[in-house]
Amino acid sequence: MRHPHENDLALFAGGELGYFARRRVERHLAACQACREEVGEFAGLRQEVKRLNDFPELNWGRMAAEMKANIHVGLEAAECVNGTFRFFPAGRAWPAYAGTLALLVAALWIGRPAPQIPPAPGGGAAVLAATGDGIELKQGEASFSLIHGRAGDVMLSVSAQGAMRARYLDAETGNVTVNNVYVQ
Repeated sequence: MRHPHENDLALFAGGELGYFARRRVERHLAACQACREEVGEFAGLRQEVKRLNDFPELNWGRMAAEMKANIHVGLEAAECVNGTFRFFPAGRAWPAYAGTLALLVAALWIGRPAPQIPPAPGGGAAVLAATGDGIELKQGEASFSLIHGRAGDVMLSVSAQGAMRARYLDAETGNVTVNNVYVQ
């Protein structure tokens, strides 16, 4: 006895075999117990696959929204981990930052101490003058001098706010010296 091919038995179990092939397999199954058992196994397997293929009804729209939200949270977390830092705040935080900055600047400006110059022993106003060998500050009988040695290449500049600057170049070494003296 010649048995039908396994593919033909599987198609017969599913009812998908053509008319003439189905008649031939039916005649064979009437005489062969082993092939009937195999067709029964194929039919049971088809029922199992159909049962496993039945998915429960899912709300795909809600799942898509959750997935988008999770992706967004993941991207935000990645920015935190990467150390991305925004120096300038965004959105509604600008007025708060600007107000805090203005308050801080005002507090520093108001709270800064005024410089105090102790009175000279002899009294009198401070005088700043250029001499042949440097800059001299006199107040009463006390004096302070900055001497620049050679008086050849000295540039003096004086400001109306009470400051004097002397810049000179040492021709032997090539060094430049700058002296600034401020009087208040």
